[in-house]
Amino acid sequence: MKYLFTSMPVVSHVLPLVPLAQQLTLDGHDVLVATTGPAADTARRAGLTTVDAGGRLDAREPYDQLLEVIARGESGHAADDAEALRVHGAYFGEVGLRMLDDLLGIGRQWGAEAVVYPGIHACGLVVARALGAVGVLHGYGIPLPTFAPALEHMLTSRGDLPDCVPEADVELDVLPPSLPNFAELPWTNGKPRHRLGMRYGSFNGAGDVPPWLLHERDVPRVILTCGTTEAQAQRGDTYRRIIEALEGTECEAVILSGGAVLDRLPVPLPPWVRLERWLPLKFALDQADAIVHHGGSGSLLTSFAAGLPQVVIPIAGTVSMSNGQAVEACGAGTMVDPNGLNSAELAKAAVDVLTSSAKRGAAAAVQREMEEMPSVRTVATRLSSIVGERAEVRS
Repeated sequence: MKYLFTSMPVVSHVLPLVPLAQQLTLDGHDVLVATTGPAADTARRAGLTTVDAGGRLDAREPYDQLLEVIARGESGHAADDAEALRVHGAYFGEVGLRMLDDLLGIGRQWGAEAVVYPGIHACGLVVARALGAVGVLHGYGIPLPTFAPALEHMLTSRGDLPDCVPEADVELDVLPPSLPNFAELPWTNGKPRHRLGMRYGSFNGAGDVPPWLLHERDVPRVILTCGTTEAQAQRGDTYRRIIEALEGTECEAVILSGGAVLDRLPVPLPPWVRLERWLPLKFALDQADAIVHHGGSGSLLTSFAAGLPQVVIPIAGTVSMSNGQAVEACGAGTMVDPNGLNSAELAKAAVDVLTSSAKRGAAAAVQREMEEMPSVRTVATRLSSIVGERAEVRS
């Protein structure tokens, strides 16, 4: 089978797709990852074959513009409120429009039989339907349909596209069943015929592990991560407030900057704080006791896979708000209001996840639940059976 994987040109969007792409490659299928920019670099470092889609039109640009809108607080509050849907639909849809023609050309010339995409990248569904390929909606956190606002933006922007495009054939759902969905959107475009639960792969990118990470630690270790952009980390402002809140708590804090410019960090950093550009998150969390993060779906599920309690400082108007709610609802951590970031509240939440046996127990329960979900290998076998059946019908 020939599987065309695609995502927006964003590292965190392609990472959840990597385990399935690697497994399909090991199973003898042909896998091609079509994206551009940082996402393509990440796929190549994971040992996958890539082809550029959207680079000539700077498909990354609308996403960066969206980050600036979010940083200014102009993207709504909850991920599913009307303003958030409108704003994200316009920018995500524009990314898709800049990638669409390249993806269509690649898919036709290569003969793709399935297109695998994360739901926020509605362009993947448009391409699958245009090619007559199996559309595979790959979950990356809370299960959501293909993002309708972005799909609508694309379909109404070009006269050569149909008025509507039916939903994907297959949905891969990686959310542990016990976690509630606080951002549930309606399936207005039909539902996938096949829904396959799959264990989250926790692939966080390649990176060197410093020897100190493996040493026995004398105090609890807490990982701090706010994603890979200055907008998410507020150029270090968020980390500075977390450090101030943890002052006096016996712990070691490790900042994972993701390469973002953090010129608002304290100078010098306290001796109990380490600054790292990039560490594979799951590996780092296996050597830690708690995490404070921005609520990204990858950070959320990787933390659960490691069985760690979490403090979530979400970004308004994004799915990180509902991710934080899910952490609180299952008892595995605390969500802190990002507006104002009250130091006393943040300090209480951080100390609590480092010391609370109840929160650690709740996180461990979700970890066990994830371990019992179908493996990537099992799902890859089932998926290839579905794609193969479609190929037989078409021939």
